[in-house]
Amino acid sequence: MSLLPRPRTLEWILSGLLVVAVAAEHLYMNDAGHPQWSGWSALAGVLGVTLAMWVRQQWPAVAVALVCALVGGTVVVTDGWVLISYVVFAILVSFLVGRSADQVWPSAVVAVVGVATLTVLDAVVDGGGVQMTMIGNMIIYMALPWLSGRYLRQVAHNHSTEIEQAQLAERARIAQEMHDSLGHELSLIALRAGALEVAPGLTDAHQKAAGAIRAAAAGATERLGEIVGVLRPAAEEAPLTPAAAGIDGLVERARESGMDVRLAGSLDDGEGVRDVVAHRIVQEALTNAARHAPGAPVTVSVETGAHGVRLSVTNGRATLPPRVGATTGLGLAGLEEAARAAGGTLRHGPTTGGGFEVVADLPARSDRPSDRREVAL
Repeated sequence: MSLLPRPRTLEWILSGLLVVAVAAEHLYMNDAGHPQWSGWSALAGVLGVTLAMWVRQQWPAVAVALVCALVGGTVVVTDGWVLISYVVFAILVSFLVGRSADQVWPSAVVAVVGVATLTVLDAVVDGGGVQMTMIGNMIIYMALPWLSGRYLRQVAHNHSTEIEQAQLAERARIAQEMHDSLGHELSLIALRAGALEVAPGLTDAHQKAAGAIRAAAAGATERLGEIVGVLRPAAEEAPLTPAAAGIDGLVERARESGMDVRLAGSLDDGEGVRDVVAHRIVQEALTNAARHAPGAPVTVSVETGAHGVRLSVTNGRATLPPRVGATTGLGLAGLEEAARAAGGTLRHGPTTGGGFEVVADLPARSDRPSDRREVAL
C-alpha cells in the first residue's frame, strides 16, 4: 500500500494550504503597513482562490479566468505588487487545468484574452511600466505549468493505451490457443464418435448416442470458432507459442482417434519459431480434415532441405457425411500470418481428386533468442 495520498486527495490538500497561504500573506502585508491590502482584498483573494480550485475540473476556462482576474487585477491595482501565494496559485491552477482538461482551446483562449485585456487596461490607466512587466510575467506563470500538465497527461494516456493493448493482445492470444488446442481435441472427439456411429454390431440406441456426441462436438467446435472470431482482432498477428507435442505426436493421436493418417518424413521439433509454426500448421490441417472430410485418408509430408522445410497435409474425399456449419476461416488465416511471421509462405486449396491440401514453405530453423519471441495476436 502506498503511503502517499491519492492524486485527488493531494489536490484538495494543496488547495487548502493555498487558501491558508493567501489569507496569511494578506494579514502579514496588512501588518507591514501596506494600505492596498485591505480586509476586502483578503476576502476577495480567499474566495477567488477557493472558487477557482473548486471549478477548475468541471469548468477549467472559468478557473483560468479567475486566475487572470485575481492575479492580473492585483498587479494593476497595487502598482506592480503581487503576492507570492498568488504566483503559486497561478502555477498550480494552470498545471492542473493542463493535466485534466479534455479540450485545450477554451482555457487557452480565456488566458490569451485575459492577459491581453489586462495589458490594454494597464496601458490606458497607468501608462505601462512595472505593471506591464508583471502582467507579461503571467505568461510564464501560466504557460509553462500548463505545458507541463499537458505533457504528463499525454504520458499517462500513452501508458493507459499500452496497458489496454497488452490486455487485448493477451485475451486474443488465449482465444487463439483455445481455437488451436480445444478445436483440435473436439475434432478428434467427433472423429471417434463418428467411427462408433457406423461401427457394425452396435444397437440403434448406441449408434444414435454416438451420433449425438459427434454432433455436439461439432457444434462446440463451431461455437468455439465464433468466440475466437469475436475476441481476435482481424489486423493482429497469430501467436507463436511453444508446441506441447511434436508432429509425430499429433499424427499418432489422430491415428488413435480413428483417422486414416500417414506421416512421411520427420522434423526435429523444438521451440524455434519455424518448428512451432510447423506444429501449428499440422495441427490445424488435421483438425480441418477431421471436421470437413471425416473418413478420408490424410497424408502429412515433411521434406527438409538446406534452405528450409516444406510441409504438406493432404486429405482425400470424405467417406462420412461431415457435420459442420459455417466456418470463420480464422484457423487458416492465422496459419498464413504465423508462416509469414516465421519468414515463410503458406497456400491452401482443393485438390483435383476432391480433397484439400495445405502446403507451407518455411525457412531454415533459427534458434536465435530474438526469434523465440511471441508474436501477439
